[in-house]
Amino acid sequence: MRRVSLLATGGTISTAGSPKGAVPQHGADDLAQWVHQLFSDVKLSTRDVARTSSRTVTPHDMHELAIAVQQEIDDGADGVVITHGTDTMEETAYALALLVDTPVPVVLAGAMRPPSPVGSDGPANLAGAITAAADPALAAYGPVVVHQDEIHLARWVTKLHSTRAAAFASPVSGPVGAVVEDGVVLFLGPAPGTDRLPVVAPPHRRIELLWAASGSDGLVVDAIGSMVDGLVVAGTGGGHVAPALADALVRLVGTGRPVVLASRCTSGQVLRHTYGGLGSETQLLADGLVSAGSLSPLKARLRLIFGLSADVPVRDLFPPDGTAQ
Repeated sequence: MRRVSLLATGGTISTAGSPKGAVPQHGADDLAQWVHQLFSDVKLSTRDVARTSSRTVTPHDMHELAIAVQQEIDDGADGVVITHGTDTMEETAYALALLVDTPVPVVLAGAMRPPSPVGSDGPANLAGAITAAADPALAAYGPVVVHQDEIHLARWVTKLHSTRAAAFASPVSGPVGAVVEDGVVLFLGPAPGTDRLPVVAPPHRRIELLWAASGSDGLVVDAIGSMVDGLVVAGTGGGHVAPALADALVRLVGTGRPVVLASRCTSGQVLRHTYGGLGSETQLLADGLVSAGSLSPLKARLRLIFGLSADVPVRDLFPPDGTAQ
């Protein structure tokens, strides 16, 4: 008998209809009723952590959730399932990868369709997540997202479609496994390293994310520079920005605030020395920006928030050799 803890935080999977649209209403006990008869070999315990839409989730909420997950593990859970809204699920999954040691599987699941008689995907996604959480082999992969029977690593998973049931994918690697019948089939081995930070602390650093576009200049950077502790810029292509924006980013670095260079592309690596000239990756990195490697802008921001909050040096968070990227 495997003990799996179900932590509910809200999201579409928990919603009920109202005159103003679907809103989170159902808690962990309600969700457990959908699937309890399917698992004779799993003892399911339930806990409500929150009951909110994931658009409201903050890094502080992610830290509190990490504490709750760690408590369940410390209390003897063999696996943990977290129900969560899909809007920010990829961010919460990566935050847990930064903050939680996972000697047991930690699985996030949600739904794209509100509960209704015509095709809600919540029960099936929850059943898949519980199946995954009961398999001890999945612990080595760190927190994962299980959606439509696919298993995705926290580092790579992203929401690619705003409405379709099959909304999640891992463009870099594809899913690492799948839920098939009553078990887990793994396609790929766990990552060779871990995203977990060496020190964990509550988030208290303000890091903003700036999306580079054609013709972007330094207006936004100069306006917010004195109010942030750091910045992540989602550059075009392999990590490029317009010349005027490049000048502003280098000015910000000169104030002692870290600027992390990511790519706004769905998949791929920030380059290091392919292109030259003002605004190229070669110039930006030479003038003090730090490469996010293959980490998405959203997840690079979380790594910088939690890392700086724990006083981890930025060069350790994003080492030049790419070992943590």
